[in-house]
Amino acid sequence: MTTFANSGATSFHSARLTPELVWKRLAPLVAAPGRSRMRVWSAETKKFSDTAKRTDRLPTRPSAVYLYNRGRTHLLWLDFDSKRYGRNAVEADMAAATSWLTQCGGVVIADRSTSGGGHLLCPLAIGTSASLDEMVPIVRLLAARLPTLDITPNTNADTGCMTPPGSPCREGGHRQLDGDLGYAMEALTTRSEADLLPRLSMLLGALKDRTSPRRGEPAPAETPADHRVYTDGEGDNRRLATAYVRNDPLPPDVLGYATRAIISPTRPTWQSNHEARMSVVTQAIARGHSLSSLRDMIASGGPWEHGLGAAYRRYGQRADVALARDVTRATDWLITNVVSSSPPRHKRNYTQGGQRGYRGPLQLRVWLANALSWADGEYAGKRYRWTVHAVLQAVAFHALVAGEQRSGTWVVGVGGRSLSLSAGLLSDDTIWRVLADLRDRPGSPLILVRQHIGTEPDVYALTSQNVVHSDMRRSERVRIEPVHDAWVVLGHHLRRVYELVAHHGLTDRADVYAAATLVRATGDAMIADLQTAGLITSTGRGTIGPGTHTLDDIADRHHLDETRRARLAKHREERAAWRSWLCEREEQRAQSLPITETRPCVFGASAQHTEPADPDYAAWLSAVLATGPPDAEPSGDELHAIELVADLLGGRIVA
Repeated sequence: MTTFANSGATSFHSARLTPELVWKRLAPLVAAPGRSRMRVWSAETKKFSDTAKRTDRLPTRPSAVYLYNRGRTHLLWLDFDSKRYGRNAVEADMAAATSWLTQCGGVVIADRSTSGGGHLLCPLAIGTSASLDEMVPIVRLLAARLPTLDITPNTNADTGCMTPPGSPCREGGHRQLDGDLGYAMEALTTRSEADLLPRLSMLLGALKDRTSPRRGEPAPAETPADHRVYTDGEGDNRRLATAYVRNDPLPPDVLGYATRAIISPTRPTWQSNHEARMSVVTQAIARGHSLSSLRDMIASGGPWEHGLGAAYRRYGQRADVALARDVTRATDWLITNVVSSSPPRHKRNYTQGGQRGYRGPLQLRVWLANALSWADGEYAGKRYRWTVHAVLQAVAFHALVAGEQRSGTWVVGVGGRSLSLSAGLLSDDTIWRVLADLRDRPGSPLILVRQHIGTEPDVYALTSQNVVHSDMRRSERVRIEPVHDAWVVLGHHLRRVYELVAHHGLTDRADVYAAATLVRATGDAMIADLQTAGLITSTGRGTIGPGTHTLDDIADRHHLDETRRARLAKHREERAAWRSWLCEREEQRAQSLPITETRPCVFGASAQHTEPADPDYAAWLSAVLATGPPDAEPSGDELHAIELVADLLGGRIVA
């Protein structure tokens, strides 16, 4: 089993390891970021059907943390079951899987259950995650070679879960960590190499023939347009661009087959010459070879004549066609699965965070600093306050770019959908819920001054009638800018600590905790999470500094630009549906109003021959004509009343 020696790691000797300590240290590190709940074993259903909030306290029942959040995972977690094949088979499969993972640059942590099963935990690189579509083919390839591997949890992004080291077992006892706890924590902090999954796919022979030519036909010469940005040269000289070429030597077993056609016994995935040949070609393309250079390598007198050359010569006259086909497949697969997913040079799609210090006009910064302080007091002790912080900052940003000042107060009209794109990709429902909460609270810095009308959004006033503090230094520790999209992956609760360190230069832990209004235990947990993500590093006793990775790196590796584009497309569809509904409502209103018919006035002899077209109008006209016009005398009603009194009651008029 792989060990993780590191002189800087905290040492936890096995004699001192208790399930409580192992759970407390490792459960937060292996759980999917952003999912604070866990699944708990139910004795009634015999499944992990109950849920509970995950805490540092060891649960009393077997408990499992989620593998995926938003369809992505940061851990390759393998579950080996002993029920069918026994303990010895589990040990053999775990040893083989550990060997493959370490060959591909992975670090591995292992634990055992009381039933004889085991887990292998291989953390992906810092700031890297993998989607369900990426993980399923890999675990299926592993399961085809490891009979005790259960891949069910890895194939379910919604409920897939695993029991961490230290958790109670269903059979009694607890899961036991293999090795030293300090080494395991170090492995989960430093993590694996960035190209772990592509290299593992290459090792397992995951090349798929998507564009294979028909028998006897040459390989297709056209290159997809989106692949050309990763290659240099044309035709037979097409190769990976210099920026994406690997510089390390070929693995010994790959070189052995390339030169002498020896299938190494350490490569169980090489079931025949086909897998070995494709492995050599793929590794060669990754190191800058082209079809032309490979022809030279396997030609008579070339260094690979008796190895890779012999493998292709068995095709006879079709040897060059087979080589061209394999080169095309290997190149396209490398670009699709390795180069384009984690290129060595990233284009920065996000500009937030490049400038240190405060940003934005003073008046808006004063308002935002006061609003954040108000939220700290109003939502003290609640994780919800970090969501409120994100919404308040997004409102301030929209006030700057689309609002106006009226009598010294910023006023802005903005909808929930627009705010969700500026608040770190918070969901639309979350934005609307926070806005409804803020405008109903006494002393809120956000006041609704006009409700939405049609397509016009709600209008808010950014007020400071409730001054929480008068310290101007606080306004120098805020920035009027959108919240970075990467926080939707990391969790918005970590943002304030990171910004105080990376943007505003705070290095002492105590100063950071005071500025962020945090207790020490909560602050330590946040810094540990930021260290795991590579955003923060420890620079000494009680001091911290910016890490080796940036928010842009995390956003790139989680493909958040695709998430943003999908959100924009969804918003466009919803706005179009809303406008359509408004138009239909106006049409229905117009149809329900009475329509006044204008009838032409006809004078002269022809009037007596004109009949009204409407039967109701004709009946009304007939009734009016039958009774004659009303009495025009002003005293007519009084005289009629006197006549009735005299005739019916015998009354007399007294002058």
